[in-house]
Amino acid sequence: MSLSSALGAAMSGLNVSQSGIDITSRNIANVGTAGYTRKVQNQVNALAGGEGIGVRREAAQRQIDEFLQQQLRTASAGSAFANVKANMLGRVDSMFGTPDSNSSIAGSIGALATMLQELAGNPESAAARQSLLNEAGNLAAKLNNMSSTVQDMRLEAERNIASAVESANALLKTIASVNSQIAQRQAGNLSTGDLQDKRDMAIDELSRLMDVKVVNRDDGTVTIFTSGGQLLLDRTPVELRFDERTQLDATSTYENGGVGTISLISGSNSIDLIAAGAIRSGAIAGYLELRDDILPKAQAQLDELAAQLALALSEETVASTAATDGAATGFEIDTASMMAGNTISLSYTVGGVTQNVTIVRVDDPSALPLSNGFTANPNDLVVGIDFNQPMAGIIADLQAALPADVVVSNPAGTTIRFLDDGVAGNSDINSVSATVTPAGLSDGTTGLALFVDGSTGKIFSNEPGQKAGFASRIQVNQAVIADDMLLVGFDTDTQVGDATRPLDLLARLTSNSRAYSPETGIGGSSNPYNGSVDGFARRLVSFQSAQAANATRDAEAQQVVASSLQDRFDAQTGVNIDDELSNLLLLQNAYSANARVITTIKQLFDVLMSIGR
Repeated sequence: MSLSSALGAAMSGLNVSQSGIDITSRNIANVGTAGYTRKVQNQVNALAGGEGIGVRREAAQRQIDEFLQQQLRTASAGSAFANVKANMLGRVDSMFGTPDSNSSIAGSIGALATMLQELAGNPESAAARQSLLNEAGNLAAKLNNMSSTVQDMRLEAERNIASAVESANALLKTIASVNSQIAQRQAGNLSTGDLQDKRDMAIDELSRLMDVKVVNRDDGTVTIFTSGGQLLLDRTPVELRFDERTQLDATSTYENGGVGTISLISGSNSIDLIAAGAIRSGAIAGYLELRDDILPKAQAQLDELAAQLALALSEETVASTAATDGAATGFEIDTASMMAGNTISLSYTVGGVTQNVTIVRVDDPSALPLSNGFTANPNDLVVGIDFNQPMAGIIADLQAALPADVVVSNPAGTTIRFLDDGVAGNSDINSVSATVTPAGLSDGTTGLALFVDGSTGKIFSNEPGQKAGFASRIQVNQAVIADDMLLVGFDTDTQVGDATRPLDLLARLTSNSRAYSPETGIGGSSNPYNGSVDGFARRLVSFQSAQAANATRDAEAQQVVASSLQDRFDAQTGVNIDDELSNLLLLQNAYSANARVITTIKQLFDVLMSIGR
């Protein structure tokens, strides 16, 4: 090797050492910078004609475990999802109150029961009657406010989805722009580490909004998909659109188009990401679950409580009378007092098989057919019948819905008769009864429509669609407010001191058992919750408390996983001052050694130049 070659090799070593010191200094300077990863310099033997001529540095690179990075992003999405749920469910739990709190919805039901008990003990007291009405008004107002709060929270989730979608679009554009810069620099064999850090920060932020899958390409760029497989970014990003709604109520659902949906727009193609199930984690998924599942279930619980409260205090059972026609026997029942939503319970046996049928009066044919979920009873067959037609049509519809062995007829007026076929041992009509909600307040029945649907005083009869949002409309009957003696007097002959009606209302509220819709999340479809209205209210409070506690535990567990993965990732990719100082010492020694070689070569050149002088 000539002195010139040695000088070139020493100069290349000096340059590589200088570059290494530069990278080390930047690592140390960014020790606390969010998203910065440690950069390392690779050096290779420089060759010319197959012979080494020194050292050559390559572009600074990061050392990233891509599998660990993807795990961290998945965990971050899960943590964001759990945190959104935990925060919102904590607010719902606070709204429902604690089981032992007088301010909870269960406490309000209990306060109403206490007032009924006091009125039963002193029915002639005007103060007791007014106290009862005041407590009933407080209960109705509480249900109204809680329903309004639930819908406000759904609207808040809607707005947060809109904001998150806007942020996701901005992040996708940022990633696409950095992608392009990285591809250009990598093609020129330039360092891309800092740009990769910038891109990763955007992808990390995107993963907290929605679960994504990142695929690295050979040119240094990345392709991003949803976890459901929909392409979000290749060379260019897609556009996400959200048709935000500015108003929501209990009837606003994803199924009927009452809430916004997220669409993926790519050219002329549009994909509904919610329908495709593409967003399964992240903050957006959390807000979607709250808007479309958790909060609607809370609304359904309030509506069910309000509906059962109104029905429990007002419903009456109408018994049937025995009927015969030749050899055929059965029962007949007068339907004159039935309102839309009122029911006829029919039990018959055909061929040794017993079937229970709930016949629902429907006045709006567009609500038909009714599902079996209209009642909480898992063992009945629900049949909706349009009563807003001549009796001949009602009878024909009933006969079409029932076996031929059950003969339906109209003997007179509004009476409907159910008979067997008259063949011994073939069919039997076991029982017939009706459940009605009388509009009268002093018609001889002890029930009372204390709560009505809205300011117009419409009787709540559970007609199809009436239950949705009822908690937001429930009010105390103005007729009872105007004449508080109706709290005691159930007919024209009731004595002032008669406690019959208050005692019956108290039993209806606190001891009489009712079945509640499984759609509330209380009980199952095959085993619905049965209990008093008071008991159901306490169960709702306990349900929300348990749900909030579970969500908090889930969020804490997800945070532990995400933090553990973040620590592992930081330990692998973060800057360690001790390591950098140790590396700096090595670079300093290398720099000094190369400089010493250059000095020596200079001295040798000086010797050569002095020869012959």
